[in-house]
This record gives sequence, structure tokens and C-alpha cells, in this order.
Amino acid sequence: MTFEIYAPDLGEVAAKYRIDPRFIYKNLERMLSSGPISSVVNIKTAEKFPVSVDDLDPKKGILLKVRELPKSTLSSFMNQECYFVAGLSLGKLQFPISGLRSNESGLLTCDIPKTMSLLQRREHFREKAPPDRAFKALIFFTVGKEMIGDIVDISDYGLQLDLRLGATEMEIGKIWKDCTLERLTAKTAKFDLIIRSLRPSPLESSRIRVGCELHEPTKLNLNEFYSTRLAIQNARVNRRINYWYQDASWS
Repeated sequence: MTFEIYAPDLGEVAAKYRIDPRFIYKNLERMLSSGPISSVVNIKTAEKFPVSVDDLDPKKGILLKVRELPKSTLSSFMNQECYFVAGLSLGKLQFPISGLRSNESGLLTCDIPKTMSLLQRREHFREKAPPDRAFKALIFFTVGKEMIGDIVDISDYGLQLDLRLGATEMEIGKIWKDCTLERLTAKTAKFDLIIRSLRPSPLESSRIRVGCELHEPTKLNLNEFYSTRLAIQNARVNRRINYWYQDASWS
């Protein structure tokens, strides 16, 4: 049987992809509970073979079931620099393997990792907005005229809004100036958005989804969008989504 398995991304991993060491075990439980086919990769030879997680224990480590033997022997992976890689819907989960060994049941065991990364598949990964009704986008037109947009998702470079159909003129290429992200009394610096896509809302015929990109952003704009997207991602990964705003630089 052919398994779809992945090689790790080596080299320095961006901070935004690294999982807080305090929450590594909880995330292993959550992400690997469905038993995705993963791989053990020998960094020196690039050889890999598929495994699935049979059990997790904070003291005994990770129990791995070999799904298909490598071309060489399993012993050739012992005491070598190896990585564990799992392809998930959220992205590619990877960590360096420590203490890889066989047990009496014919399974493999390795230690719980001290470092772990979740690499997103897309360069400009979009994070679903938190279930926080106080988190909004404010689009400013003129004094006394503004529009509040529900945020569907956000990336480092833009966001998708859910708006009332006909609330204002909308066309691809139109620029909205002096917008902000707001939560209660906190708000970002002003930024400009350019409309990149328009499509009907999948939920209500009276609403529309508007994909927007930052237009000529300042360094502060980019930092605040990055901080917001990362804060939401980390809060969701660490099961603290209701407190996402605590790590956003502007909140």
C-alpha cells in the first residue's frame, strides 16, 4: 500500500510556526488523536517510512506503529538524527526525534519532543476569526459615515469580511482608506484596504463576502496584522481562544 508521507522543512523555522513548549503535549494529544499517517525521516540519508501514533504518555513517550518497513533496516534509524512529520489539515507538524527505540511489542517509542513546529501550507495562511463579537473591522468613509464589518478570517496581509449586501459600493480594485481593527476600546493604527474578491455569503443571501488586501501598508500595519493573526492562531492551538487578544500587540 502507498502512503502519502512528507519530508521535514529543515533550517531555521520562523517563530510564528513554533508551538509554545508548555503546550506541546496537549497539542500532540489533540492533533494526533485521529491517527494520521506520519513519517519518520532519517536526515542524513533522507530515507523515510510511514508510521501512525498508537499511544501517547507524558512519561513513557510516543508509541509508534510502523505501517510499512523502510528499504533499509529499522536499526539504521536508531541513534541517527531523525524527524517526525505529520501532514494535517492545519499544516505540517514536525519535530526532531529523541530516543527512538524498539519495544518488546514490535512498536517504536520516542520521547515527547521539547520543540515542535506547525508549518502552514500556504505562504499567506488565513486564520479563522475568533468567536469574539467585540472584534470588528471599521471602514471609514467620511465624518459620521462608517461601516462595521464582521471578520471571517485574517492573514498577515489582509482579511475577509462579511458585509450586508448593498451597504456600500463594492467592486474589485476599490480602495477603502483609514480602516481599523477594533475590540472594545482598543484599536489598531489606520490602514488602507483594496478589494480583491467578492462572492456571495454561504450563510445568508442578503450578505456578501469581501476579500481585502492591505494597500501600501506601513511597517506598523504589517506588524499589527501579523500580531493579530499570530495571537489568534496561538490561542486556538493552546486552547485559549477566548483570550486571544491578550497577545495581540495593539489590544
